Amino acid sequence: MPTIRIHVLVILGILPLASGCHLTRHQKGIAARAQKVAIEPANTPRELCKTTLPTYRIEPPDILDIEAVRIVPRSDYRLNTTDVLRIQVKRAEFRRLAPGDTVTIRVPAAPALAPIDDLFLIQPDGTVSLGANYGSVKIAGDTLEQAEERIETKLDEILKLPETYVALSQAGVPVDGEFSIELDGTVDFGAPYGAVALDGLTITKARQMLNEHFKQFFEAPAITINLLQASILQQIVGEHMVGPDGSITLGIYGSVPVAGLTVAEVSELVEAQLAIYLDEPQVATSVLSYNSKVFYIIANGGGLGDGVYRFPVTGNETVLDALSLIQGLPQGSSYRMWVARPTPEKGQYVTMPIDWADLTSLAATETNYQLLPGDRLYIDHDPMMAFDNGIAKLTAPLERIMGFSILGAETATRMSGKVLSGGGNPRTNF
Repeated sequence: MPTIRIHVLVILGILPLASGCHLTRHQKGIAARAQKVAIEPANTPRELCKTTLPTYRIEPPDILDIEAVRIVPRSDYRLNTTDVLRIQVKRAEFRRLAPGDTVTIRVPAAPALAPIDDLFLIQPDGTVSLGANYGSVKIAGDTLEQAEERIETKLDEILKLPETYVALSQAGVPVDGEFSIELDGTVDFGAPYGAVALDGLTITKARQMLNEHFKQFFEAPAITINLLQASILQQIVGEHMVGPDGSITLGIYGSVPVAGLTVAEVSELVEAQLAIYLDEPQVATSVLSYNSKVFYIIANGGGLGDGVYRFPVTGNETVLDALSLIQGLPQGSSYRMWVARPTPEKGQYVTMPIDWADLTSLAATETNYQLLPGDRLYIDHDPMMAFDNGIAKLTAPLERIMGFSILGAETATRMSGKVLSGGGNPRTNF
């Protein structure tokens, strides 16, 4: 037992010396680094005297919002099935009636109870309905005179001297609407115009094909055709993350390298890439998430591990803003802190000390610096907490060893003497 006490006293005497040596080396390291630190620049931006950051340059892993506001296929684009077209067919002359025309028909001989004196629409099948008493008459393709004769022939079976007057009130547009190219490659215009095969044709060739087709029904038809929706064209809209290689993917249009470019330069480059497939594309670009320009908060853990926090720079953060992001000073930190700013020169450092008491209690703005990309806000540890942590690290193994030793001694004591002979507690008389 005396030997164990001597060992314990020796160990306890060494611990403060070992901890003191460790802390002394740490302080010397800080002092050596402090000699290389440059003095805080006089023009450093801070609260109430902030600066604007340079033009933002895109880098990984920024997220861009890109929207193509004009996606029009090139003139040599060939139509495909499921494409949607807007087709309008107008007549260049109105000498002959056509479906969709509105005509005025007046028959004086018609009785008052069943008069014929109104506007009538020529149906897609080319007929006009004169009412339940008279039936329908096909007049599409006729001149006004021929239409009058055809109606008089029809009414001659019912009325006496059914003299008829026909006038064109409004010329209709025979074809005007949206049409999809069917799976068989045709566009169906319904009766009486039928279907026309347009798959694989350019817009110019499709217009010529429709012109030849509708000449069967009209003299010199005027054809207007527009592509509303192209099945093989992809919309460009939404988020685009800059990949590790510095490029963004535009789907079927390929990828574009954007690292190091401004937002305006990215728009120009994307438009140039889309111009390979589209006619004069227009693109709107913005930065959705600023991920590449960051600042760091580093909290010295006093021997229990440092904490490192990374936050994106939006251009307006100060020291106080940064500390609010981590809910204030971490446990075990001191009021000693500074902003370290990277410099291109090796061995040269820029630090800006922070007066925490004046900054918080007096609202002093002199040390509430504006944080720039790459800045490190360093929070030093509490020396007493670091000393306590150092002692705990050194004594923890010894406490375990002593615990095992004491447990072993107690076990040996209980297992000796009368206990081994079947007796009770060796310290008692029974």
